[in-house]
Amino acid sequence: MATQTLISVEEFLDLAEQEGVRLELVEGQVIEMPGPSLLHGALQVRLSQWLGGWSDGAGADYYVLGNAGFAVETATVRIPDVSVIRKSSLASMERVRGALRGAPELAIEIISPQENASDLDLKIRQYLHAGAAVVWAVYPKTRHVL
Repeated sequence: MATQTLISVEEFLDLAEQEGVRLELVEGQVIEMPGPSLLHGALQVRLSQWLGGWSDGAGADYYVLGNAGFAVETATVRIPDVSVIRKSSLASMERVRGALRGAPELAIEIISPQENASDLDLKIRQYLHAGAAVVWAVYPKTRHVL
């Protein structure tokens, strides 16, 4: 049985970007994420616009971010599809080579057909443990949000 080399957040963030490939670090293992579908991308934009419009219109203390990296654990970097973070929190969050240490106030994951329940459960627990107040799981096929 082959053993897999685990890497740190810093080593992960030093990896060269590859066009069309989205990576996350999960408990020291580099995981290649499937490319988003057209519907996934459209929902990501729509949610970002809606939340950004709400924040701007209400004069709220929030930024809406897409595909921002969050070092949620010692050896885990997650990239929510959409995240909402207080401007005041962002100013005080430690930056680790382009990612933020901690979690956004709201992390939104758009669920793809190939995502399994145990992976989603782990992701949600990691966001909440790192300080997220809320995590939305958006199911495009059934058109509901948990």
